[in-house]
Amino acid sequence: MNSSKRLLKIALTSAIAATLSITAASALYAGETTASSLNMRATPGGAAIGTLPHGTKVAVISNSSDWYQVAVNGQTAYVSGAYVNWIPDTEFALGMGTVKCSTSVNFRSLPSTDSEILSSLANGQKVELIGVARGWYKANVNGQEGFISADYVTVNGGTVIDKSTALGSTTTTAATGTRQAILDYAEQFLGTPYVYGGSTPNGFDCSGFTSYVYKNVATPIARTSSDQRATTKNISMDELLPGDLVFFGSNNRVNHVGIYTGNGQFIHSPHTGSVVKYDTLSSGSYNRRFICGGRVLAD
Repeated sequence: MNSSKRLLKIALTSAIAATLSITAASALYAGETTASSLNMRATPGGAAIGTLPHGTKVAVISNSSDWYQVAVNGQTAYVSGAYVNWIPDTEFALGMGTVKCSTSVNFRSLPSTDSEILSSLANGQKVELIGVARGWYKANVNGQEGFISADYVTVNGGTVIDKSTALGSTTTTAATGTRQAILDYAEQFLGTPYVYGGSTPNGFDCSGFTSYVYKNVATPIARTSSDQRATTKNISMDELLPGDLVFFGSNNRVNHVGIYTGNGQFIHSPHTGSVVKYDTLSSGSYNRRFICGGRVLAD
């Protein structure tokens, strides 16, 4: 190869590399944490607001500096980019998202503008985010799965209380007073690791989390999930109000509990290797395992 061809090849290679670098920095992609416990921060280099255990999947929204902005467990935060590795497109629960556009945006069958349009989503509509494909979120909208360009979605933190876009068949009612205080208090523990038998901010199991929140905001409740069900007013999914307990299990035997936050969503400490996070009652596992709600507070 003569020198001119060699120089041309080097120039083209450099241009392609630069283009790929820009794309990687600007397009949404899936990542996985590599630290044993990675701090989440509200601002780059700011105070820690929670931690992510090793192997946590995240949606990387921006990686233009040493601090990556990520979406995880229904919230966005900043983490050190040194401890996040790129992974192929994958499905995992991210929590709720909100459509942000001038009027509407296309909901597509595949992560491509050439793919079939399944429906149009209105500005402000809430969607359940269930995965990441480079530059796109995979979402569940009224039981139908598809893709939305990441340019038109923001990830929510906190409780969603919009009746017009509620997930599942649950009735959504805005939380007020003590109910809202329960949700606000519970939210501060997002990212806290699951610890079997744990009932402190150092680590919670499912009922340790619910009992700790209620004890510190409203009234003491039983410690175990089965006893919490036995000592509360059992209600149907349609009757749930923000702040009510939600019980899961099989054969009418409870083995898991969380706190309902509205709009078909709840906050809980799910299992070993996970953290306190939001999930939805409409997702397959929780929808199948839902037994009843538990009311501690008067309506």
